[in-house]
Amino acid sequence: MIIDAHTKIYPPHFNNIRGKLLKTDPTFSSLFSNPNARLVTGSDLLTSMNRNQIDMSIIAGIGWTNLEVAKEANNYLLEEARQNPTRFLPLCSVDPSWGIESINELERCARLGAEGIGELHPDTQNFDITDKRIMTPFMKIARDLELPILIHSSEPVGHIYDGKGTIYPRKLIEFINNFPDNVIICAHWGGGLPFYSLMPEISQSLTNVYFDSAASPLLYNSDIFDITTKLVGAGKILFASDYPVVSPKKILAQIEKSELNSQQSRLILGGNANKLFRMGNPE
Repeated sequence: MIIDAHTKIYPPHFNNIRGKLLKTDPTFSSLFSNPNARLVTGSDLLTSMNRNQIDMSIIAGIGWTNLEVAKEANNYLLEEARQNPTRFLPLCSVDPSWGIESINELERCARLGAEGIGELHPDTQNFDITDKRIMTPFMKIARDLELPILIHSSEPVGHIYDGKGTIYPRKLIEFINNFPDNVIICAHWGGGLPFYSLMPEISQSLTNVYFDSAASPLLYNSDIFDITTKLVGAGKILFASDYPVVSPKKILAQIEKSELNSQQSRLILGGNANKLFRMGNPE
């Protein structure tokens, strides 16, 4: 089974209010100020999945800053998953800086079927992931509800791109160490955090941490799969595209070019996500 662990879809009418969203939501503005950036629907994602032989996709939010917009987007993800239970698994978008409202929305979405949280975008959502005062209530609820947390990550070096942000390995590892009992998925290879796992104290901190390959071809060449597998193990890596930013076909091509054995490929392509999100699908 192939599971794409990081995709994005949007309510169809968001295309009609794109201008308004650019003005009112900083996360949306950071990602969609380029008019060529695509807003896709659940139907678009299903078409892509069928074309690329993807069995399931985890559908996430973008880290909305506007509570009402977030609720609308969350409702859409939850409804799409309800209508396509064997194809979609929904996460919910919340902003810890909302305080009690973030807890209320998180609990509401969990009741309605959300299986995780994310994607968090701390830069545009304007909260500090290392601030225990803000994060502790949020992380406690996530832990109690057994909801994995998908967090945007980026590299402290290299080229600039829309939405890159500053959630670098230094911040990530402090966040991880503050909440070792939470399951945390670091998007975009954790901004290179796996490379630091050669340090024993870093490796010991990664017990409940996973890394996804979202947008991988825009960041690294295909050696990233072989190297990261050697560093943290195939059991820590989730195949993810960040569709529609990148076609899953491109990430699948990177995996095909790699030297992974069949067991490693099976885990990365879907086995890990299946277990992590308790899908219960046959592997």
